[in-house]
Amino acid sequence: MLLGVVAAATVAAAAPVFSHPGTIDNRYLPLTAHHRCELRGGGERVVRTLLERTKRFEIDGQSVDAVVLRDKAYDHGKLVERTFDYFAQSDDATVYYLGEDVDNIRRGKVVDHRGSWRYGRDTDVAGVAMPPDPKVGDQWRFEDVPGITTESDRVEETGMRSLVDGRMFHDVIRVQEFVQPEGEVEYKLYAPEVGVIVEYEPGGRVAFTGCD
Repeated sequence: MLLGVVAAATVAAAAPVFSHPGTIDNRYLPLTAHHRCELRGGGERVVRTLLERTKRFEIDGQSVDAVVLRDKAYDHGKLVERTFDYFAQSDDATVYYLGEDVDNIRRGKVVDHRGSWRYGRDTDVAGVAMPPDPKVGDQWRFEDVPGITTESDRVEETGMRSLVDGRMFHDVIRVQEFVQPEGEVEYKLYAPEVGVIVEYEPGGRVAFTGCD
């Protein structure tokens, strides 16, 4: 079964094999290389933390223990969203996105869980977070969850240089994201061995400030 792919040339049609799903060392999305990463911009701050636990999914008869990442989003110092995101890497170095549990927060209280979804419960299509060797024109579906969200990604540029927070990154790729049902177009810059270094959203921009 083809999982979460728009262009067949991006990820092979054969079902992925997950021998070590918790080792995510994809060149452009090395999620397990860092314990904590942060992005800032305007009044926004996003903190991503790798948690010491996993979430099990069944994919094509395989039990896959996905990595759990917690994102906390702040608006002018106030926590507005907390998500638990689930990722796994297949043997060909494709990073799959298997869902998120979302807490939307207002005045310090969780008001709803809008945007939550999980593979195997809300969709039978696993999202592709990053293919193993992204090239200009490659396309994939980060999310494909009918009635909740769809995100289509496309590589628009490779080999870029980008100066972020006083640090020059090389061989950067630029990915366009088209998000439904909002109809929004967003962009992300990914750097080798780091991951996301800049996010351009309709409401503003956040940029990488460091990992530990």
